[in-house]
Amino acid sequence: MSEAPKPKRGRPRTLDADTVLDVAMRAYWQTDPADVSLNEICARAKVSKPALYREFGGEDGLMLAVLDRYSEQVLSDIFEILSRGAPLAETLTALAYFASEDAKMETGCVFYKMRAGKHRLGPRSRERVEALDAGAVEGFTAFLEGRRAAGDWQSDQPAPLVARYLVEQLGLALAQRAAGEDPAQIRATLDLALSAISRA
Repeated sequence: MSEAPKPKRGRPRTLDADTVLDVAMRAYWQTDPADVSLNEICARAKVSKPALYREFGGEDGLMLAVLDRYSEQVLSDIFEILSRGAPLAETLTALAYFASEDAKMETGCVFYKMRAGKHRLGPRSRERVEALDAGAVEGFTAFLEGRRAAGDWQSDQPAPLVARYLVEQLGLALAQRAAGEDPAQIRATLDLALSAISRA
């Protein structure tokens, strides 16, 4: 005869972390993360604030978890573009489309929004923003160095400098989309900015 399972200690779980993360990511995506309160997220996700604190440790922990999910689901698209091995011009065109015309980026980018307001973030989420930013520059640097080795990019400019330029131009385009500016105008401006890399 098997023994009945022993009851687990502690409070029962009353929160679906994935649901809360999805709600928070959408909220941060649709507006400035600094304007979204924990009370609003709790109301949208139909969870109590104590339950959210138990799961994430507070707002800083929630933002950190959202950044990680956003990196996996959205920022990974950028690195997928860079890893295709396509020529420089084709890759820049794909990046320009992603930033200025891709439908899911209509309200901007959670990462760039948090980066712009990182002085208002908690220590862990601010550290993650800085790490993601550095990782983006490293990824673009590796891409540029690969195109240089392939003879596709012949500039004598330091790859990390141009990589930072790329990251900033994409960020500007995404900020403009979040502000509701005309996507066609954003694309034209971004194409002009990125053409400096193709000519270098």
